[in-house]
Amino acid sequence: MGDVRARAAVTDQTRPTGLEARTRRALDETMDVSLLAKGGRYEVRSQSGNVYDVDVVATTCTCPDWQHRKPDGGCKHLRRVDYEIKHGCVPRPDGRLPT
Repeated sequence: MGDVRARAAVTDQTRPTGLEARTRRALDETMDVSLLAKGGRYEVRSQSGNVYDVDVVATTCTCPDWQHRKPDGGCKHLRRVDYEIKHGCVPRPDGRLPT
């Protein structure tokens, strides 16, 4: 499950209907995402001001939701990083800029 490309993409066409609650929050809430290190480590500053480390390769996050529940599909932070990678908003896990 470590390959970002293998996880289901959330597209603008799928946003309005049928989104799981965490995915909806991942896309609707204000979050700042930045690459911390090559290999898939990102920092996510949430709307609440909390900062979490997300590893898209290991599929982990330091947020309480991930630490206590490990939801299928990941927490909202992991989902947001996936979305931003797939839409070219942040560098890919290998550190390369989107083409």
